[in-house]
Parts: sequence; C-alpha cells; structure tokens
Amino acid sequence: MPALLIPDHETLKAWLDHGQIPYYLCGSCQGLHLNQLQECPGIYDAKVEIEGDFLYLSASIEVRPAGLMTAFAEMSRLNTHFPTLKIFIEMVDESLPRILMCHNLALSPGMSQSQFLYFVQDCMDQMGQAAAEVNRLGVVYQGDEEPEEEAQPAPERALMH
Repeated sequence: MPALLIPDHETLKAWLDHGQIPYYLCGSCQGLHLNQLQECPGIYDAKVEIEGDFLYLSASIEVRPAGLMTAFAEMSRLNTHFPTLKIFIEMVDESLPRILMCHNLALSPGMSQSQFLYFVQDCMDQMGQAAAEVNRLGVVYQGDEEPEEEAQPAPERALMH
C-alpha cells in the first residue's frame, strides 16, 4: 500500500486541476475558491483551504436580517439532515448575518488524491443541497434587495379634550 501524502497548497491545486474542479485565488486569503459551489443560488463564498492540521471546505450564505429568527429556528433540523456538515450562523457588526457550512478532514494521517476529490465532491453536493433548503426557507439575502427599513414609530394618538 502506498504511503499517504500530507498535502500542501500546491498539491491541492494540482489535485483540483486533475479532478477538473474549477477554482480561483482571490488574493486576500489562501483559500481555493470553488466556482461550481459559488454558482449555487444563495452561496456567495465557497473555498477549500488548509488551516493547521486540517483541510476545510466551507461555504457562506448571506441572510436577510428579517429572516434571522427563521434561520436560527431551522439550525437543528439542517444539522440533523446534513450530519457531515457543521451548519451555524455567524453575526459580525460589519456585514450581514451569514449561514456558514463547513466540513473538515484531518491531514496528519495523510490522504490520497482520490480521497481528496471524493471529499471535495461530496462536500459540494451536500452544501448545494443544504443551500437549496435554505433558499426554500426564504431567508437568503438576494443582493438586489433594498436594505430593510427601520421600524417606523407608531403614530401619535390623538388626545381627546
């Protein structure tokens, strides 16, 4: 049995090329952004990257602020329905809330090219299905929407004399 390789960034690029999985480099991170997954409705960022001793594949979906409660209410069901993914909501001050989906694989035992390609394809399939489910919930920010208006104060009551 051949020894398994602990891949580096260049190896991942070569394996993606061999598997004919299109990707690009954005210049602001070390991730290999996956075109096929980013073309799924609702997904605005998807990448595979090495962090420490793990290989991560992640995808993000922006959520309308008004859809946040619905998204939170569905997290348990989504995580049960897609058990190989970790699905959670991230909220930071500078951007819209996001549903993050990720899966990881430990690198220290090593991996083969076929194992890597199976991991990537399986993750993309699962994340595409999860994104379709999130779209059905109606919580995805479409990008061309107007920002949600702030709540208007209730009209003042007319006082009776």
